[in-house]
Amino acid sequence: MDQASPLFDRPDRRRAGTIALPTVVIRFAIAPRATLTWRAPQDAELRVYGAALWVTRPPNVDDCWVQPGDVLRIARGERIWLGTDADRSAEATITTAFVQRGERFRRTFALVQRLLFGAGRRSG
Repeated sequence: MDQASPLFDRPDRRRAGTIALPTVVIRFAIAPRATLTWRAPQDAELRVYGAALWVTRPPNVDDCWVQPGDVLRIARGERIWLGTDADRSAEATITTAFVQRGERFRRTFALVQRLLFGAGRRSG
C-alpha cells in the first residue's frame, strides 16, 4: 500500500505531489492598542483579518505591518510580539501542522520491547 486512499487524499497546495498534514487553526482577537506575544512550537502561518497588525520578530527591532489578507510565515521556535494601533480590534489566525505528542516515545519503546523480548519474531 504505497498510495493514500482517495477518500482521504487532500493535496497540499504548497507542494505538488504531496498530501497535506492535518492542521491546527488558532483564532483570536487583539483588543485595540493591546500587545500579545507568542512562540511558535512548529512552523506556522499568521493571517490577519479586520485591522492591520504590527509584528516584531527579534532580533530585528523594526516592526513589520501585516495587512488584512496577508500571510506571514513564522519559523519553529520563533517568538513574535503583535498588536494593533487601530481603534477597533483586529482578528487573526495562526495555522500550524498537527503534531501528536508522545508518538516518538511510544514507537521507540515498542522497538526496544521487540528487541529485548522478541515480540513478533518468528522461530524457524
